[in-house]
Amino acid sequence: MADPDGSVTGQVKPAPGSVTDRDGEVLKYVSPGSAHNPPRLPVLRAKQNPEVVLIVEGVKQALAALAWAPETWSIYRITGIWSWRVAGDDDDQGTPTPHLAIVQGCDVIIVPDTDAKTNIRVFDGAAALGEACKAYAASSVKFARIPGVGKDGLDDLLARLADGEARRDMLVSLITRAQNKPADLDKREQQKMRRALQEKRAAARSGSPLTSPDERTSVNVGGDQRQASLELLKALVDRSGGVRVFQRNQELVRVRRAKDAKGGDGPLHVTPLDRRGLRRELLDVSYPYSEGAKGQVPAGLSDNLIDVVADHYDVLPYLAGVTRSPLVLAEGTVLTDSGYHAKSGVYLDLTPDVQGIGVPDHPTDADISAAVSLLRDDLFAMDGANGYDGWAFASEADQTHAIAGLITPVIRASVTKVPMLVLDGIHRGVGKGGCLDVIHRIAFGAPAPIQTAPKSDEEMDKRITAKLRASADTICLDEVQDDAGSRLLSNSLGAALTSEVYEGRKLGSSEMLSLPQTASWYALGNNVEIPGDMARRIYTCRMASDRDDLETRDNFRHDLETWVPGHRSELLRAVLVLVRAWYDRGCPAAPRAFGFKSFTEWQRVVGGILHLAGIRGFLSTVLEVRESADSEAVDNAEHWEWVESLFPAGTRFGAPEVLAQARAQTDPPPPYGKSWDEMDARKLSMYYGQHPKWYAGLRIVQTGKLHGRGKAYVVERQAGVATLNGSHRNASGAAGPRPAAGAAPGELIELTGRGGFKQQVARAMPPMTGRTISELGGDAS
Repeated sequence: MADPDGSVTGQVKPAPGSVTDRDGEVLKYVSPGSAHNPPRLPVLRAKQNPEVVLIVEGVKQALAALAWAPETWSIYRITGIWSWRVAGDDDDQGTPTPHLAIVQGCDVIIVPDTDAKTNIRVFDGAAALGEACKAYAASSVKFARIPGVGKDGLDDLLARLADGEARRDMLVSLITRAQNKPADLDKREQQKMRRALQEKRAAARSGSPLTSPDERTSVNVGGDQRQASLELLKALVDRSGGVRVFQRNQELVRVRRAKDAKGGDGPLHVTPLDRRGLRRELLDVSYPYSEGAKGQVPAGLSDNLIDVVADHYDVLPYLAGVTRSPLVLAEGTVLTDSGYHAKSGVYLDLTPDVQGIGVPDHPTDADISAAVSLLRDDLFAMDGANGYDGWAFASEADQTHAIAGLITPVIRASVTKVPMLVLDGIHRGVGKGGCLDVIHRIAFGAPAPIQTAPKSDEEMDKRITAKLRASADTICLDEVQDDAGSRLLSNSLGAALTSEVYEGRKLGSSEMLSLPQTASWYALGNNVEIPGDMARRIYTCRMASDRDDLETRDNFRHDLETWVPGHRSELLRAVLVLVRAWYDRGCPAAPRAFGFKSFTEWQRVVGGILHLAGIRGFLSTVLEVRESADSEAVDNAEHWEWVESLFPAGTRFGAPEVLAQARAQTDPPPPYGKSWDEMDARKLSMYYGQHPKWYAGLRIVQTGKLHGRGKAYVVERQAGVATLNGSHRNASGAAGPRPAAGAAPGELIELTGRGGFKQQVARAMPPMTGRTISELGGDAS
């Protein structure tokens, strides 16, 4: 390594585990202890008036920075995070090297290892170096945060990228997004980590058996069982808590990475920790022993000890879910680094191509415009736009809903519930499956995990429970419409969509599970009929085209199968720019025609983001879908209008009179979900009392008693609201179609039946149609 004065020094990498320091720490590299005191900063590139000064920890990290940094940057390296100090006796001793004078008047970025967020020595060393640079009059000091796990460094991150341009962009992005602290560790977390380090050092210096040679915490399990269980628990919390082991649903769970179909690393999965799994986790972090005649001997872990540890699940960090999408929190903080985020309870499992995406804190109008152009006009371009083949969206609103479906996973941590996006193909081959796959590949970096919608509600409950228990970030249902009807008609599905915590039964058991509901929901189908109970839980993206060559088109702007994966970071950054811009500008509200009950916060956030971006049509088709799909609204509107035709607005009537008219007519419309055969006056009166809502501008309300025999009702109409067939009526019935001659509307006569009981029935005089005598010019008298 070249020192600033041109002299050369070296560094040795010993056999792993062969060299330790006085505290028992294994040394990965060894440098000459007194070669330079005060220590110098090996220089890789020194510039006059540099744009940025990088101080990089580690030889390989510094060389990676040198390879891809702009020529205007100066780059120095330190061999270890504390190697910039004049030699002292401990980390809190030793003064900064005077060679730090090179930072005077410069903007300094310190680049520590990834483990600054898990290793308090790295965190403290980087922070102390930052204070030293300020003392030497640096203009500013910030810290680049390298995404990854363990001891990954800048070299590891850049090596995973495909080409030089991507590596250069990533490095610039990391430096641009540098933060004021080496990692997001609050004071409580810092103190906890420092105490653990002090205990470890004290144990090493005193010869205590608390630390075993392979770095596991030694625990005497042959004595006090309660004390042993607490020490095992502490080792689990300190070493694996928030990393691999968490708690949720009153049990311990483990985050593990599965293999994909090709044997490579797949996504993280959450699995419950049974006794066998917990034993393995405890042995990974502890070394159980007992005292015998010959001293310490290895010992096993009894089931009783393991069960006591499991019963203390509540001391482990809470896991709300795992996601492969970057997240934006409720205050607008953008999370683009992998790992567990304690505030949200979400574990981010991001692929290297999107880790550390650079999102400006204050996006400009130009940033917003570029993001909109990329998402709306390029990615989700309408068919025929600019002469290219494109998506067969039925309307602008459907295009907007596809964009909303892409934004939803990103803001999922900031809203408690989200509706389901139903991609509805008016006929086959319109691209609904491809649209969902594009959304999923951009948000999560993987194809959409589609499963056929089950036919029974019981099976739907099992599917939902299994997916939520595994912390699925999406639930994607296919074939939600078949010849038998809509498979969206499910109480379990409806409950899951409107619940923050879903209660599901554990498979093979009567035990109920309380599962956080953090998924984003999607469904696919052709000519989907939305059941009445689901109409308020969905929004649709309808796709339709009159082209006869949908499946053979080839004049697309991009080959999405290759273009989307290759530009995922760019597309995801565009989404994050729109979201961040909305938060940065004070979360301006968007105008709305109605409140999306149960999903008002989602409506506020996504609607505001789209409105600020100038993307129109959000939720403009929802009411139309509800009117056509909501069976309750349609059926009750027909029944209410039929009642109004019998008893015009203002006319008092009772349930027995309505029933009498129903029996006298052929196929009159009953209330929603009811049949005339099962109705009596009491049930019908109760139904009216339980449904005081407006249906197609009409409602039935109680108005006292009817001749002391029962509740009286009247029909009320909202001014200017059309009926289902588009006509209007007033209280007199003068406006609108003229009733047929014959029995007057609602006219009843009293009839004594064979049993001697009197009852009211509709007058059976047949209706007469045609022109009246007065209309023919005759005498109507």
